Amino acid sequence: MPFKFKLGFCTDLHGSEYTFRRTLNIAKSKKIDYLIISGGLTAKDIVFVEEIGGMYLVNGKKVNLKNLTEDSLRSGKYLIVNKKEVIDDIKADKSKLEKTLAEIIADQFSRWIKIADEIYRLDRVLWSPAHGDIPQLDDILRGLGAKLVNDSVSFIEDVQLVSLGYGSPIQNSYREVSDSDIYIKGKSLLKDAEKDKVIMNFHMPPLNTKLDVIKVGFKKFHAGSKAVLDLINEYQPFVSLHGHVHESTGVEKIGNTTAINPGSIFQLGEPSIVLFDVYKEVKTIGTLSIGSYVIKNIEFVTTATMYM
Repeated sequence: MPFKFKLGFCTDLHGSEYTFRRTLNIAKSKKIDYLIISGGLTAKDIVFVEEIGGMYLVNGKKVNLKNLTEDSLRSGKYLIVNKKEVIDDIKADKSKLEKTLAEIIADQFSRWIKIADEIYRLDRVLWSPAHGDIPQLDDILRGLGAKLVNDSVSFIEDVQLVSLGYGSPIQNSYREVSDSDIYIKGKSLLKDAEKDKVIMNFHMPPLNTKLDVIKVGFKKFHAGSKAVLDLINEYQPFVSLHGHVHESTGVEKIGNTTAINPGSIFQLGEPSIVLFDVYKEVKTIGTLSIGSYVIKNIEFVTTATMYM
Protein backbone atom coordinates (compact mmCIF):
# COMPACT_ATOMS: atom_id res chain seq x y z
CA MET A 1 0.00 0.00 0.00
CA PRO A 2 1.25 3.54 -0.71
CA PHE A 3 2.32 5.66 2.22
CA LYS A 4 1.29 8.90 0.50
CA PHE A 5 -1.26 10.12 -2.02
CA LYS A 6 -2.59 13.51 -3.10
CA LEU A 7 -6.31 14.16 -2.77
CA GLY A 8 -8.43 16.90 -4.32
CA PHE A 9 -11.88 17.94 -3.10
CA CYS A 10 -14.40 20.31 -4.64
CA THR A 11 -18.05 20.91 -3.99
CA ASP A 12 -21.13 22.85 -5.12
CA LEU A 13 -20.40 23.09 -8.85
CA HIS A 14 -24.15 23.64 -9.42
CA GLY A 15 -24.10 22.88 -13.11
CA SER A 16 -21.24 25.22 -14.10
CA GLU A 17 -19.35 23.51 -16.92
CA TYR A 18 -16.64 26.17 -16.82
CA THR A 19 -16.03 25.40 -13.14
CA PHE A 20 -16.05 21.67 -13.84
CA ARG A 21 -13.51 21.87 -16.67
CA ARG A 22 -11.21 24.20 -14.76
CA THR A 23 -11.33 21.97 -11.69
CA LEU A 24 -10.30 18.97 -13.78
CA ASN A 25 -7.45 20.93 -15.33
CA ILE A 26 -6.18 21.83 -11.86
CA ALA A 27 -6.42 18.16 -10.84
CA LYS A 28 -4.37 17.20 -13.88
CA SER A 29 -1.74 19.93 -13.53
CA LYS A 30 -1.31 19.32 -9.81
CA LYS A 31 -1.03 15.56 -10.39
CA ILE A 32 -3.82 14.70 -7.96
CA ASP A 33 -4.20 10.96 -7.38
CA TYR A 34 -7.92 11.12 -6.56
CA LEU A 35 -10.57 13.81 -6.95
CA ILE A 36 -13.78 13.89 -4.89
CA ILE A 37 -16.56 15.93 -6.52
CA SER A 38 -19.26 16.56 -3.95
CA GLY A 39 -22.83 17.90 -4.36
CA GLY A 40 -24.69 19.98 -5.28
CA LEU A 41 -23.66 18.93 -8.72
CA THR A 42 -26.72 20.12 -10.62
CA ALA A 43 -27.79 23.65 -11.49
CA LYS A 44 -30.09 25.61 -9.19
CA ASP A 45 -31.69 27.81 -11.86
CA ILE A 46 -33.89 27.08 -14.89
CA VAL A 47 -34.33 29.64 -17.67
CA PHE A 48 -37.33 29.28 -19.99
CA VAL A 49 -36.57 30.52 -23.51
CA GLU A 50 -39.50 31.11 -25.83
CA GLU A 51 -38.87 30.52 -29.53
CA ILE A 52 -40.89 32.62 -32.01
CA GLY A 53 -40.02 32.50 -35.71
CA GLY A 54 -36.27 32.31 -35.21
CA MET A 55 -36.27 34.82 -32.34
CA TYR A 56 -35.71 33.92 -28.69
CA LEU A 57 -37.34 35.62 -25.74
CA VAL A 58 -36.81 35.42 -21.97
CA ASN A 59 -39.61 37.05 -19.96
CA GLY A 60 -40.73 38.82 -23.12
CA LYS A 61 -37.27 40.29 -23.93
CA LYS A 62 -35.27 39.30 -26.99
CA VAL A 63 -32.03 37.45 -26.26
CA ASN A 64 -29.08 36.10 -28.19
CA LEU A 65 -29.37 32.32 -27.74
CA LYS A 66 -25.68 31.69 -28.39
CA ASN A 67 -24.64 34.18 -25.71
CA LEU A 68 -27.29 32.86 -23.31
CA THR A 69 -26.09 29.29 -23.82
CA GLU A 70 -22.49 30.34 -23.15
CA ASP A 71 -23.54 32.16 -20.00
CA SER A 72 -25.46 29.08 -18.81
CA LEU A 73 -22.32 26.95 -19.19
CA ARG A 74 -20.38 29.49 -17.15
CA SER A 75 -22.81 30.32 -14.36
CA GLY A 76 -24.72 27.03 -14.14
CA LYS A 77 -28.23 27.34 -15.53
CA TYR A 78 -30.50 24.95 -17.40
CA LEU A 79 -32.14 26.32 -20.53
CA ILE A 80 -35.53 25.03 -21.67
CA VAL A 81 -36.01 26.28 -25.23
CA ASN A 82 -39.35 25.72 -26.93
CA LYS A 83 -42.57 27.23 -28.23
CA LYS A 84 -44.67 29.24 -25.78
CA GLU A 85 -47.44 26.65 -25.57
CA VAL A 86 -44.96 23.87 -24.76
CA ILE A 87 -43.24 25.97 -22.10
CA ASP A 88 -46.59 26.89 -20.54
CA ASP A 89 -47.52 23.20 -20.47
CA ILE A 90 -44.23 22.26 -18.76
CA LYS A 91 -44.61 25.03 -16.19
CA ALA A 92 -48.17 23.95 -15.39
CA ASP A 93 -47.33 20.26 -14.90
CA LYS A 94 -44.78 19.40 -12.20
CA SER A 95 -44.25 15.87 -13.53
CA LYS A 96 -43.43 17.22 -17.02
CA LEU A 97 -41.02 19.75 -15.55
CA GLU A 98 -39.25 17.04 -13.55
CA LYS A 99 -39.06 14.77 -16.61
CA THR A 100 -37.64 17.58 -18.73
CA LEU A 101 -35.14 18.48 -16.01
CA ALA A 102 -34.01 14.84 -15.67
CA GLU A 103 -33.44 14.66 -19.44
CA ILE A 104 -31.34 17.85 -19.39
CA ILE A 105 -29.29 16.55 -16.44
CA ALA A 106 -28.77 13.16 -18.10
CA ASP A 107 -27.46 14.90 -21.21
CA GLN A 108 -25.22 17.17 -19.14
CA PHE A 109 -23.61 14.37 -17.17
CA SER A 110 -23.15 12.22 -20.24
CA ARG A 111 -21.03 15.11 -21.51
CA TRP A 112 -19.30 15.66 -18.16
CA ILE A 113 -18.26 12.02 -17.84
CA LYS A 114 -16.53 12.22 -21.23
CA ILE A 115 -14.87 15.50 -20.25
CA ALA A 116 -13.62 13.97 -16.97
CA ASP A 117 -12.03 11.07 -18.82
CA GLU A 118 -10.50 13.28 -21.50
CA ILE A 119 -8.97 15.86 -19.16
CA TYR A 120 -8.23 13.78 -16.07
CA ARG A 121 -9.02 10.09 -15.35
CA LEU A 122 -12.58 8.94 -14.85
CA ASP A 123 -11.50 5.99 -12.67
CA ARG A 124 -9.89 8.43 -10.21
CA VAL A 125 -12.97 10.65 -9.84
CA LEU A 126 -15.31 9.93 -6.91
CA TRP A 127 -18.79 11.46 -7.24
CA SER A 128 -20.89 12.35 -4.23
CA PRO A 129 -24.35 13.80 -5.12
CA ALA A 130 -25.82 15.73 -2.24
CA HIS A 131 -28.32 18.30 -1.06
CA GLY A 132 -30.26 19.73 -4.00
CA ASP A 133 -29.36 17.01 -6.53
CA ILE A 134 -32.28 15.15 -8.08
CA PRO A 135 -32.61 11.51 -6.88
CA GLN A 136 -32.28 10.24 -10.48
CA LEU A 137 -28.73 11.59 -10.66
CA ASP A 138 -27.35 8.54 -8.85
CA ASP A 139 -28.67 6.11 -11.48
CA ILE A 140 -27.64 8.47 -14.29
CA LEU A 141 -24.04 8.51 -13.04
CA ARG A 142 -23.92 4.76 -12.40
CA GLY A 143 -25.22 4.11 -15.89
CA LEU A 144 -22.39 6.22 -17.29
CA GLY A 145 -19.73 4.26 -15.39
CA ALA A 146 -19.02 6.82 -12.68
CA LYS A 147 -17.86 5.83 -9.18
CA LEU A 148 -20.47 6.94 -6.64
CA VAL A 149 -19.52 7.23 -2.97
CA ASN A 150 -22.46 9.13 -1.43
CA ASP A 151 -24.29 7.68 1.57
CA SER A 152 -21.79 4.86 1.89
CA VAL A 153 -18.41 3.72 3.18
CA SER A 154 -15.90 3.33 0.36
CA PHE A 155 -12.12 3.19 0.11
CA ILE A 156 -9.30 5.30 -1.26
CA GLU A 157 -6.37 2.90 -1.06
CA ASP A 158 -6.79 1.63 2.54
CA VAL A 159 -8.37 4.86 3.82
CA GLN A 160 -12.09 4.71 4.58
CA LEU A 161 -14.13 7.43 2.89
CA VAL A 162 -17.42 7.89 4.77
CA SER A 163 -19.82 10.05 2.74
CA LEU A 164 -23.23 11.55 3.47
CA GLY A 165 -24.95 14.00 1.14
CA TYR A 166 -28.10 14.88 3.06
CA GLY A 167 -28.71 18.47 4.08
CA SER A 168 -30.78 20.27 6.67
CA PRO A 169 -34.19 21.54 5.51
CA ILE A 170 -34.00 25.02 4.00
CA GLN A 171 -36.09 25.26 0.84
CA ASN A 172 -37.95 22.01 0.23
CA SER A 173 -35.24 20.72 -2.12
CA TYR A 174 -34.08 17.17 -2.71
CA ARG A 175 -32.22 15.12 -0.05
CA GLU A 176 -33.35 17.18 2.91
CA VAL A 177 -33.73 15.53 6.32
CA SER A 178 -33.85 16.76 9.89
CA ASP A 179 -30.61 17.31 11.74
CA SER A 180 -31.44 14.38 14.03
CA ASP A 181 -31.74 12.16 10.93
CA ILE A 182 -28.36 13.38 9.71
CA TYR A 183 -26.93 12.24 13.04
CA ILE A 184 -28.64 8.84 12.84
CA LYS A 185 -27.57 8.25 9.23
CA GLY A 186 -24.05 9.46 9.91
CA LYS A 187 -23.65 7.35 13.03
CA SER A 188 -24.80 4.27 11.14
CA LEU A 189 -22.06 4.83 8.55
CA LEU A 190 -19.35 5.70 11.07
CA LYS A 191 -20.06 3.05 13.72
CA ASP A 192 -17.59 0.48 12.35
CA ALA A 193 -15.06 2.96 11.02
CA GLU A 194 -11.45 3.10 12.23
CA LYS A 195 -11.03 6.77 13.10
CA ASP A 196 -7.30 6.82 12.29
CA LYS A 197 -8.22 5.77 8.73
CA VAL A 198 -11.37 7.83 8.16
CA ILE A 199 -12.02 10.72 5.82
CA MET A 200 -15.47 12.07 6.60
CA ASN A 201 -17.17 13.54 3.51
CA PHE A 202 -20.39 15.12 4.83
CA HIS A 203 -21.94 17.83 2.68
CA MET A 204 -23.20 19.85 5.66
CA PRO A 205 -20.47 21.75 7.54
CA PRO A 206 -20.21 21.55 11.33
CA LEU A 207 -22.21 24.16 13.22
CA ASN A 208 -20.63 27.26 14.80
CA THR A 209 -17.32 27.00 12.98
CA LYS A 210 -15.48 29.01 10.33
CA LEU A 211 -16.92 26.60 7.75
CA ASP A 212 -20.62 27.47 8.09
CA VAL A 213 -20.85 31.27 8.16
CA ILE A 214 -23.29 32.96 5.78
CA LYS A 215 -23.93 36.67 5.33
CA VAL A 216 -27.42 38.13 5.03
CA GLY A 217 -27.12 41.87 4.55
CA PHE A 218 -24.75 43.11 7.23
CA LYS A 219 -25.37 40.17 9.54
CA LYS A 220 -23.59 36.83 9.79
CA PHE A 221 -25.22 33.54 10.69
CA HIS A 222 -24.07 29.98 11.27
CA ALA A 223 -25.86 27.61 8.89
CA GLY A 224 -24.15 24.32 9.65
CA SER A 225 -25.24 21.10 11.28
CA LYS A 226 -24.97 20.33 14.99
CA ALA A 227 -25.29 16.64 14.09
CA VAL A 228 -22.16 16.85 11.92
CA LEU A 229 -20.28 18.70 14.67
CA ASP A 230 -21.33 16.06 17.21
CA LEU A 231 -20.24 13.22 14.90
CA ILE A 232 -16.84 14.81 14.33
CA ASN A 233 -16.34 15.22 18.09
CA GLU A 234 -17.50 11.66 18.72
CA TYR A 235 -15.54 9.82 16.00
CA GLN A 236 -12.59 12.16 15.38
CA PRO A 237 -11.76 11.27 11.76
CA PHE A 238 -8.32 12.55 10.75
CA VAL A 239 -9.97 14.83 8.17
CA SER A 240 -13.53 15.93 7.39
CA LEU A 241 -14.64 17.53 4.10
CA HIS A 242 -17.68 19.79 3.73
CA GLY A 243 -19.51 22.19 1.42
CA HIS A 244 -23.00 23.70 1.23
CA VAL A 245 -21.99 27.13 2.57
CA HIS A 246 -20.23 28.62 -0.43
CA GLU A 247 -18.68 31.67 1.20
CA SER A 248 -16.99 29.89 4.10
CA THR A 249 -13.76 28.67 2.57
CA GLY A 250 -11.42 27.59 5.34
CA VAL A 251 -9.90 25.08 7.73
CA GLU A 252 -10.75 24.46 11.36
CA LYS A 253 -9.31 22.05 13.87
CA ILE A 254 -11.98 20.18 15.86
CA GLY A 255 -10.15 18.04 18.38
CA ASN A 256 -7.83 15.87 16.28
CA THR A 257 -9.89 16.40 13.13
CA THR A 258 -8.89 18.82 10.39
CA ALA A 259 -12.20 20.09 8.97
CA ILE A 260 -12.19 21.77 5.54
CA ASN A 261 -14.62 23.65 3.31
CA PRO A 262 -13.19 24.66 -0.11
CA GLY A 263 -16.11 27.01 -0.74
CA SER A 264 -17.65 27.65 -4.15
CA ILE A 265 -17.60 30.46 -6.71
CA PHE A 266 -19.46 28.53 -9.39
CA GLN A 267 -21.50 31.59 -10.46
CA LEU A 268 -18.31 33.04 -11.95
CA GLY A 269 -17.41 29.81 -13.68
CA GLU A 270 -14.34 29.58 -11.47
CA PRO A 271 -13.06 26.54 -9.57
CA SER A 272 -12.53 26.37 -5.83
CA ILE A 273 -10.69 23.20 -4.92
CA VAL A 274 -8.65 22.10 -1.92
CA LEU A 275 -5.65 19.80 -2.30
CA PHE A 276 -3.72 17.98 0.39
CA ASP A 277 -1.34 15.07 0.85
CA VAL A 278 -2.43 12.07 2.89
CA TYR A 279 0.47 10.42 4.70
CA LYS A 280 0.58 7.13 6.53
CA GLU A 281 2.81 7.50 9.53
CA VAL A 282 4.11 4.27 11.03
CA LYS A 283 5.26 4.11 14.64
CA THR A 284 7.12 1.11 15.98
CA ILE A 285 6.68 0.12 19.61
CA GLY A 286 8.86 -2.87 20.33
CA THR A 287 7.93 -5.43 17.70
CA LEU A 288 4.57 -3.77 16.98
CA SER A 289 4.12 -1.32 14.08
CA ILE A 290 1.14 1.03 14.23
CA GLY A 291 0.06 3.08 11.24
CA SER A 292 -2.09 6.22 11.30
CA TYR A 293 -2.93 8.84 8.70
CA VAL A 294 -2.31 12.57 8.73
CA ILE A 295 -2.73 15.32 6.14
CA LYS A 296 -0.11 17.84 5.10
CA ASN A 297 0.41 20.58 2.53
CA ILE A 298 -3.17 21.91 2.46
CA GLU A 299 -3.61 24.15 -0.58
CA PHE A 300 -6.71 26.04 -1.75
CA VAL A 301 -6.66 26.71 -5.47
CA THR A 302 -8.72 28.88 -7.80
CA THR A 303 -7.81 29.72 -11.39
CA ALA A 304 -5.57 32.61 -10.43
CA THR A 305 -4.92 32.25 -6.70
CA MET A 306 -3.13 29.80 -4.46
CA TYR A 307 -2.79 30.19 -0.74
CA MET A 308 -1.94 28.07 2.27
